Amino acid sequence: MWGSADQSKAGIKLHLGAFDCAVDGWVNTDVTPHIFISRIPGAPSLLYALGKIDAGKYRMHREGRFRALKYVDLTRPLPFADGSVQAVFSSHVFEHLFRDEIQSLVCEIRRVLEPSGVCRVVVPDLDKLVATYNRESPEAFLSAVFEADTRAAVKNGHHWGYTGASLKRLFEACGFTTADVLAFRVGRCPDIAVLDNRPDESLFFEAVK
Repeated sequence: MWGSADQSKAGIKLHLGAFDCAVDGWVNTDVTPHIFISRIPGAPSLLYALGKIDAGKYRMHREGRFRALKYVDLTRPLPFADGSVQAVFSSHVFEHLFRDEIQSLVCEIRRVLEPSGVCRVVVPDLDKLVATYNRESPEAFLSAVFEADTRAAVKNGHHWGYTGASLKRLFEACGFTTADVLAFRVGRCPDIAVLDNRPDESLFFEAVK
């Protein structure tokens, strides 16, 4: 378990669902199978030669992006000690989990955060998506909501949606003291200028333990 007694006094910074956006100084986590592929010598080259991974993923392997990740399954208890984390960041991850999984995850985030620790969550802005709905041509709206308009995309589809009000209720129910919608790259989260992206479609939210 990370965050044991020898953990630095400041606590770690935890990046959930980092994929190809690992940030220096953070524990960058994901569940992509590319984590395991990256640890087998020659596996990325072989899979690329066999047509099992595309040129983009192969380039990421050659750049070492997946070797920077640790495997953490967000549907299970977080493998960190109580109060061992100073900050948590997650961008466009919550919507890929089911509602009951997210409820458990938020309470786990509060458990591992140190007192006054911050959690910053970025999700598709459901209010913005709803504003694009056109009853005569709903296809674009549905594609954006579910992000799975082909069978190949189902594994990366959306399972839930969020507004500022629904996130606030969720975090407050798990015991966070403050929970608010903020602007792009505005907030208490460390390295926010590096972490925040996708400003046009996203809702930016922070909660403090």
